[in-house]
Amino acid sequence: MRYLNENFLEAINANPRYQAMVENMQKEVNDFYANFHDDPSVNSEWGHRYFCDEDGGRLIFDINKPHEHVCEVCGKVYSDKLHDGVWVYMYRNQAVLTAWKAAALYKVTNDKKYLDITKNIISFYANNYTKFEIHNKEVHVFKNYEEMQWGCGRILPQGLNESIIAIRMINALEILKDDLDKEFLDNCYNKMFREIFYLLKPQVDQIHNIRCWNNTAIGVIGLFYNDKEMIDFAFNGEFNVNRQLREGVTKDNFWYEGSIHYNFFTLEGVTNLLLFAKLYNYPVEEEELVKKMFIEAYHYAFDNHRFPNPNDGWPSINLKTYSYIYHVAAKVFGYDSEVCNILKNIENNPLPRTPLPLSKPYYFNNEISFERFLLNTGLDLTDYTVVKPLTKNFPLSQFGMLRNKNFNIFMKYGLNGPSHAHPDLMNIEVMYKDYMISRDLSNPGYQSKRYKDWFKMSVSHNTVVVNGKNMTKTSPCDEVIYKDGYIKSISSDVYPGVKYEREISLNATGYDDHFNVYSDVENTYDYVFHFEECLELVKNYKAETSSLGFNEFGYEHIKDVQLLNHENSLTLTFIKGNDKINVTLDDLAGKKVFICKTFDNPVNHIRTTLVIREIAKNAKFNLKLEVK
Repeated sequence: MRYLNENFLEAINANPRYQAMVENMQKEVNDFYANFHDDPSVNSEWGHRYFCDEDGGRLIFDINKPHEHVCEVCGKVYSDKLHDGVWVYMYRNQAVLTAWKAAALYKVTNDKKYLDITKNIISFYANNYTKFEIHNKEVHVFKNYEEMQWGCGRILPQGLNESIIAIRMINALEILKDDLDKEFLDNCYNKMFREIFYLLKPQVDQIHNIRCWNNTAIGVIGLFYNDKEMIDFAFNGEFNVNRQLREGVTKDNFWYEGSIHYNFFTLEGVTNLLLFAKLYNYPVEEEELVKKMFIEAYHYAFDNHRFPNPNDGWPSINLKTYSYIYHVAAKVFGYDSEVCNILKNIENNPLPRTPLPLSKPYYFNNEISFERFLLNTGLDLTDYTVVKPLTKNFPLSQFGMLRNKNFNIFMKYGLNGPSHAHPDLMNIEVMYKDYMISRDLSNPGYQSKRYKDWFKMSVSHNTVVVNGKNMTKTSPCDEVIYKDGYIKSISSDVYPGVKYEREISLNATGYDDHFNVYSDVENTYDYVFHFEECLELVKNYKAETSSLGFNEFGYEHIKDVQLLNHENSLTLTFIKGNDKINVTLDDLAGKKVFICKTFDNPVNHIRTTLVIREIAKNAKFNLKLEVK
């Protein structure tokens, strides 16, 4: 198998969209390289710091403004050493991507200028590699590999980031390997790629998504350069890639950390290694498991290809967000594979792609991925079999999906550990036809204040909160009962001494939700449900200004609290276009019902939030939702 298709040039010349992409890349590469300059004495900072402290909005990377960083939500301007350092992180990622794009452009145009651009950018980082200080995202600097802490990079502030750019550089060199002289390749190997191996090797120390990326970087360097020590480490070392997959992927074929983004993030790294293993005829033991992960992912998306979003990740992602990874997988598993057919289903879905804010893949017009351009240039995307997502439970991954003609309901009922976990057991997300009634907000960058005090709070999710605090359980539920249109989950010690039971029954016009909570002591229980901003609440109820009383764990951000008058039952009505969404609450004796306003993601959008409160040892919450 070759990296570029046999008909690479022919396919580009036959497709006006590819030709437009080439023209666009030429401009981008020429503009960037005209002023390319980097300084190894300047350290980079962590990309997750490039978010607004006030609202979690992403800061705008402007290549011409290294000291001015503007929030895309509120417009606040940051100008300080830390954010300047993140600008450096963004710039260096852009430099390596430019080298990769230039390699492709050389193969398209045969213009030596682009060959030289790739060589010059990669040579700069190779010749200066050991001049970059060993540093990490905590802003610590180390003299050598023996003294460094886990998570260090040189060019970038993490071993993870260093792995990503190393993989991209090797991809660029693979495109040009017939055009590069031995002296150049040896120089890159001796001055940089061996050093990257020394940097990353001690960091591969457990089963984790980052270690998969470290292994991939070491493996693709080893395969490209035929370095047997690197190859052996990546595929046979103590925490090698095969072990990562065997132990890190559940029997449901989902990455154990419970995040859809991190599932794909792990797949991105591993699939790059599979690609190079195919190119160099190196067998990978767990190749079939990776194939299953790609197939299964299609079946935990909603019908319209949006993803539910449990735990850490990025908001509002969809299958098309990760089409670039499916393109690598299609190259690996073949055009007649089930994975390739799923890719074609994804590419032909009308839902626009949701971009990622960090470690961004390159897309032309947010439609054509660079991986498609390089690896599958002549692939016919119109010849495919429609695949209908299946109604499935994923008990070892601690979530299930209910489906019928009109509704999809996703429930996350447990966790497989604290890594990237949110405290939101039995959280649900609800989709009706092509729009969300309620979704998980996921989060902005990890350093954002809003990530810490809103997005990672129990109260920002659709669950029950006890005494205004975060849940403490990070392990699987005790029991789950799942059948067509029905799911029930039981979990003890969600909080110390508090047991949860949630039961969702799906029907043609909506669903019934019964949420029971049990304890030996009296607690304040808040059943919380967030309605999307697109839904307009009809104010056909009587209410008075009130307060929820709690002032931490996210409650401090709940605004415009209204206490509703009610008897034993109450129906709230929301409007979306021609749809009327009736939400009926019963068994309200002794309970208080509140309507509030809470942050969406981004936080310049606001959602309507329902809170039903009961103070007792045991509480039962009943909600019936119908769409007419």
